[in-house]
Amino acid sequence: MNKNEKSILNPMRLFLPIFIAVWSLLIASSALASDTGLDEEKLKQEVLRLIVTNHVSGVEEEDLDTSDIDSIIESLGDPHTEFYKPEEWESFIDQLENHYSGIGVRVGTDGKRFIVIEVFPDSPAMIGGMQEGDFIVAVDGKPTEGLTLDELVANIKGEEGTPVNITVERSGEYIELNLFRAEIQIPVISGHYFENGTGYIRLSSFSTIADEAFAEMLGIMRAQGLKALVLDLRDNPGGLLETAGGIAANFIADGNLIYMRDRSGTEIPLRISGKDPLEVPVYVLVNEYSASASEVLAGALQDYGVATLIGQKTFGKGSVQNLYRLPGGAGLKLTVQEYLTPNKRKVDQVGIEPDIEVFGDVPQLVTALQKAGDINITLELGNNDLVVNGLKVPERFAVIRENGRVFAPSRVLAAVIDGKIAWQPDTRSAVIEQGNTKAVFAAGGEGILIRGGTLYIDLTVFEQHFPDFDWREGQERLVLIEKGED
Repeated sequence: MNKNEKSILNPMRLFLPIFIAVWSLLIASSALASDTGLDEEKLKQEVLRLIVTNHVSGVEEEDLDTSDIDSIIESLGDPHTEFYKPEEWESFIDQLENHYSGIGVRVGTDGKRFIVIEVFPDSPAMIGGMQEGDFIVAVDGKPTEGLTLDELVANIKGEEGTPVNITVERSGEYIELNLFRAEIQIPVISGHYFENGTGYIRLSSFSTIADEAFAEMLGIMRAQGLKALVLDLRDNPGGLLETAGGIAANFIADGNLIYMRDRSGTEIPLRISGKDPLEVPVYVLVNEYSASASEVLAGALQDYGVATLIGQKTFGKGSVQNLYRLPGGAGLKLTVQEYLTPNKRKVDQVGIEPDIEVFGDVPQLVTALQKAGDINITLELGNNDLVVNGLKVPERFAVIRENGRVFAPSRVLAAVIDGKIAWQPDTRSAVIEQGNTKAVFAAGGEGILIRGGTLYIDLTVFEQHFPDFDWREGQERLVLIEKGED
């Protein structure tokens, strides 16, 4: 790698965020980058040269279909190596720089409507009055119904300073917001400090500034008397390798972040060292969308025994890419190395197994908070939001109201009371244990529903089995409470 190159751990695309938080990096110039007048044949030959010279597989030219650039990339069989046309390259670099021109919101979809999950501080959306929980129903007078998330993004983004009219639905009322697009820097980190001394930090990407932002937030929490930390890497597609190392240095005094294996099979350790590593219990949340740099960090913390991983097996993206600027403004993202964890565990197409397997976004978060410290859980579920002990989170869970009863997912209820849950497929029942109390909730039983493969329990029935549980409903909010000890 020359001095103009920087390694990235390639992102995968997620279905939820409207804008993918990705990474700022230096771009490697190809040998012919200064010549912008090359024709398609010479451009193809440059792409072919870079692949044969640098790809981690050691592929030879005769192994590839050299009909055209697309055929070369397809025959390589590497989903993480991509060719970008000039207009695609420009858009990709904007994403890599972790900014864009738009209104400053993060939007999710329930498959039918688009809901505003987050409004960025000081953004056109915030200044113009957009709120979390708003449903975007039209852009410049055109309904959003039937659009994909990508199409919605394309309609909202545009040149800085240009106007865009957004129609939102809020509490049954339609509101028109006249906004002006601006340069937006996507937030990569958020956090919360709980009264019991547990810190919570969610990292959405490994951008250039993410390690500095993480260290600053962690330092504030440590000054407040931090007793345990929950680090949330769920849905984090990755980013800069250097940033992952910078964050790992907050936990590891001296060691290897990863081993990088090149096309010759040589394994090169990437060293890290921390000046004042954290010495409190650490719990890392991961899921099937935690990839690349997320897996680098999670794997290192797990191998060194400084963190407990909670959630589901990670994505399994264990390769490193370099970026090359090509003649005429095109670009190439090329896989040049595979990485292994400090204990030389393979990650690519394998993933990292959590220490504690938990299914479901809300149960994962609640379980981590329960493990981190003595905390009684309170979930407040509104029409468009979920608040966990004062922390507003993007996760939600479904509730069924039927015949005057309220049903919630069994896994959520088990997590609230810090209980263990096991599914018995032969009897189609969930067994939930809390201390010396054990209850069996079977399909077809009193107060039990199964919908979409999920077992729901009548809250009144659940409370009868577990007196530490309580709930209430009012003002369009459902509250689940772990009473615990007085």
